[in-house]
Amino acid sequence: MREWQWLGVAGSTLVAVGGLFVGVGPSGDAVQLPHDAVAAILWPMAVCYLGMSLLILAWWAIGRLRPEPAVVIRTAVMWAIPFTLSGPIFSRDVYSYLAQGAMTAAGIDPYRWGPSALGGELAANVPPIWQDTPAPYGPVFLRLAGAVTTLTRHELWPGLIGMRLLAVAGVALLAVTLPRIARECGADPSTALRLGVLNPLVLLHLLVDAHNDAVMIALMCAGLLLALRHRPVLGAVLITLSGLVKGPALLSLAFLAVLWAGRLPGRFRLVRAVGATLVISGGTAVAVTTIAGTGFGWIPALRAPTRARTWMSLTTDLGGLLGAREAVWLAGLLLAWAITLLLLHRVGTGADMVAALGSALVAFVLLSPVVHVWYLLWGLVPLAAAGAERARRLAACASPVLVLLAPPNDAPPGAPLVLGGVLGTAAGLLVYTVVQATRRRTGLVLDAA
Repeated sequence: MREWQWLGVAGSTLVAVGGLFVGVGPSGDAVQLPHDAVAAILWPMAVCYLGMSLLILAWWAIGRLRPEPAVVIRTAVMWAIPFTLSGPIFSRDVYSYLAQGAMTAAGIDPYRWGPSALGGELAANVPPIWQDTPAPYGPVFLRLAGAVTTLTRHELWPGLIGMRLLAVAGVALLAVTLPRIARECGADPSTALRLGVLNPLVLLHLLVDAHNDAVMIALMCAGLLLALRHRPVLGAVLITLSGLVKGPALLSLAFLAVLWAGRLPGRFRLVRAVGATLVISGGTAVAVTTIAGTGFGWIPALRAPTRARTWMSLTTDLGGLLGAREAVWLAGLLLAWAITLLLLHRVGTGADMVAALGSALVAFVLLSPVVHVWYLLWGLVPLAAAGAERARRLAACASPVLVLLAPPNDAPPGAPLVLGGVLGTAAGLLVYTVVQATRRRTGLVLDAA
């Protein structure tokens, strides 16, 4: 076990080091690179991919050993430590979080104005496409981001660390809730932790890039756990709070309502459960938004992310080929809702609910206009704790592929990325083979003794 734990630490360290050169650190803070453009990207990219490969292979190896939950959590802490003081590597979203948080704290309406209205160092690091775009996030997250920027006095690096600590808190909450959800679903808690917390996709994207998805998923899973334990009212409140971080979590309310209906006595159970869920969720949303003082501009602002274009979106790619992008987007949305309705009919037990919700969220992501690899964690994390073995295998197989599909700095396809990726991945496989052979040789020697 120890050799795989330390192999993962080596992987994390290599990703952090490579990220100094090809990551998305603050403007002006990047390490100086050679003037040769290919060399400037090729070797740091190879180092990053070597680290990513080692993380993936160590993760797979540990999974075969079926360690206790405490060992999985300890391993996750070890692998996360090298990223503690690193800048973001794969995505610049955290700069938007800081700018929008500072706007909220300063009384500038983030649902009306983009970060350019703030000015200064925080806004300067926001990508141009989002400079004039209102915030697509809910009031809970904006107030959390505002608290971070206030506590760090609007300084960039302290703010980045503060946002990462917020993501760490989200992943820590997942470490508490996922094994409990797994037990409720009759699944293995250790496997749930390995797929939902130790997962390289979680470490490299939710933690390294401090995505607010960590907080959203954590609150959503906490709400699911309460619902599974026959506390649907508190569950609906927590899921609503998760939706007030980021909207997609609100889909969980539909599955909570169906599970709740199945446990109610008497007639019109579904109508009563849906009505109660809507009242609780609506009341929570109104109360929290009023207390936050941000207004309800987050509802129309939910369309903001569709301004981006990502090659992983099936509907965007197909729509571009057919010359009817918006029509294909609509068709994809309708198909996702149809899949969700079919999955809702399958909800009988708590395990059914968790597996169906995870599958529905994956369907919505895959059929949406914008797909980023960490979006798939919305569904993969619940699937990690579901009792359905096929769903857990999906989460286990998809995660490594998604990690390798997301290069540092969202680098465009080209010779440096391809060569760096191939060299780094090949080197990772070689190191893994050597470690595996050494373990076997050591085991044979011990057996002979």
